[in-house]
Amino acid sequence: MKLKAIVFKTTRLKESRKFFESVLGMKIIECSRTHFLIYKGDLRILFVGTASGPEVEFYLTKKSGAGLSVQNDPNQIKIITIYEKSS
Repeated sequence: MKLKAIVFKTTRLKESRKFFESVLGMKIIECSRTHFLIYKGDLRILFVGTASGPEVEFYLTKKSGAGLSVQNDPNQIKIITIYEKSS
């Protein structure tokens, strides 16, 4: 299983972007009024603006058949697993 992306949904997108750029010195690869994206190796860290409270989603891939599953951990973090066919 491989972690491919972490998605943070936030009501404070602009402030989050400034924090990651200025305080942490991370390079923003892509941005718009609705999102910004940071790459760390093969991992994508995506921040998306939302009107509701903060949410976190982890996107995983697993070589095993085909399909998708969604689970919540005890902290209500969504774990989305994408099953890919093995070649």
